[in-house]
Amino acid sequence: MADPTNPHAGQMDPWSTGTPAYRAALLTGMGGTLLGIIAVIAAAFAASESAASTIRVTGMALLGIGLLSHVIGIGLRKRQAAQIIRQKGQSS
Repeated sequence: MADPTNPHAGQMDPWSTGTPAYRAALLTGMGGTLLGIIAVIAAAFAASESAASTIRVTGMALLGIGLLSHVIGIGLRKRQAAQIIRQKGQSS
């Protein structure tokens, strides 16, 4: 039975109920994406073309790492949710 004094009782908050691996994947994804965006924007203002090219490639790589990390986090969360559903089914 849900706790009537807790407005969030019964909800599956991904952050508070997520595994440490899920949280790490999420933070890595956000950090990689942020750094990638900053690097790509910085490449637009770089003084030399060779520096801009290097910064741009680094930024795109960071964006890719961020995206991949987010997809891994989704997979981790999906696996955890399936385990929770199985456990609830067995306990009922």
